[in-house]
Amino acid sequence: MKNTSLIAALAAAAAAAGVAVLPASGQDQPTTRTLTFVSTERGGDEKFVDVKPKGYSVGDSYLLSALLHRGGHVAGRIEAHCSLQDPTYHAQACTITAILADGQLTLQGAGLDKKLPGVGGTAEAYAVTGGTGAYVGAAGTMTRRGNGRRDTLTFTLQ
Repeated sequence: MKNTSLIAALAAAAAAAGVAVLPASGQDQPTTRTLTFVSTERGGDEKFVDVKPKGYSVGDSYLLSALLHRGGHVAGRIEAHCSLQDPTYHAQACTITAILADGQLTLQGAGLDKKLPGVGGTAEAYAVTGGTGAYVGAAGTMTRRGNGRRDTLTFTLQ
């Protein structure tokens, strides 16, 4: 009788543990939210910092600020710091903050200005690493397309 009670107790405990880790069937699934902005940069919005040796070399960096527009109105600002990692492909590693009316988004990533053979194009995509305000816990990506003076930034948030 003791074995039967022990087996019944273990089975009940296992069933309870299984129920505890299963998601509820009615839980909301994560939704994707897309934000699209046009960034415009003026001449004084970027500063190139040239370290030795003179010219485009590893360790050079640039600071960048740009207005973000949506629907023809100012919707925020981008602040970025990028450092040159590889002069062959003009690779930069960047940390970026998007300052928006309802919070901030933080981003990190790298981009290439020259095509890497066998890998594809030079499109820039950055990881959304977090946020504040309406963006607390944000994750996703931001892609940039444009010429550096006028770009379309698309944030895909999960």
